[in-house]
Amino acid sequence: MAIAYQSDKGPARSDNQDAVGAFYNRAGNPLVLVADGVASQEGSKKAARMVVETLGHAWEQVAYDEETKVKAWLIHQADLANQSILLVGQHDQEVSQMATTLVLAVCLSDRVLVANAGDSKAYLLRNNQAKQLTFDHTVKNELERRSGEPIDPDLPEADSLTRYLGVNKELDLEWTTFVPDEADWLYLTSDGLEKVLSIDEQVTIIQPGVKRPGNNPALGSVLDISERLSALVKAAVARQVPDNVTALLMTNMTDHMASTGQRLTVQNDQPVKAEELVLKDRLKGRLD
Repeated sequence: MAIAYQSDKGPARSDNQDAVGAFYNRAGNPLVLVADGVASQEGSKKAARMVVETLGHAWEQVAYDEETKVKAWLIHQADLANQSILLVGQHDQEVSQMATTLVLAVCLSDRVLVANAGDSKAYLLRNNQAKQLTFDHTVKNELERRSGEPIDPDLPEADSLTRYLGVNKELDLEWTTFVPDEADWLYLTSDGLEKVLSIDEQVTIIQPGVKRPGNNPALGSVLDISERLSALVKAAVARQVPDNVTALLMTNMTDHMASTGQRLTVQNDQPVKAEELVLKDRLKGRLD
């Protein structure tokens, strides 16, 4: 298995409100995350980083490998992350509306779990084509899904997000699972890239499963996919992308399954409820 990611503020933004990370739990299962702070809300850069760091570091302390337990744990931890964002906002009115999208994936010994809230995306790259695994939670898409009919693209606030972390007490992640083939690659990205590169153009640059000419790193290795991501980000910057850009690739997922399937782990079945959360800036609050 190999995981690589790259994030860039882009030529039009003064800072990077995206956050990205990869973390392994005690069973050797990787959790990858991309969060995109909602640019219209002050403090959303902090929100994105809080979500990635909170879930990532908590994942490093457990050893789950069974789908039902992992899903329940992630729902619980994402809810805690959401509450921590709200808690910071309660103590600082300047960031009371900060919010962030989230897309995550966990590679287990027999399948891959994917979840998202917002418009950050996960794609399955198979046979040099991209299949979107996530749903973009916008007003337009939600109305179309509910009615089954196309919605007027000029609808006011059509692209406004309907799901995210922050602002609201309730968090509703949307889930999907798949069993990867040997040659599959998993691709996570914030919405910045699609503003200047279609998904077909992104796949053309990444060229999943295609060995590049010349004396290059092994196909699917960390260095190999890092170079592909670098080319992707450079292409977006060359087109003057108006947003931050973040992309992550995971390859050789079946190799991970073969190795982790033989691990013996012991883990408490019930997530421990966090009665009190202590934040980095020394804020405290109950999360009942």
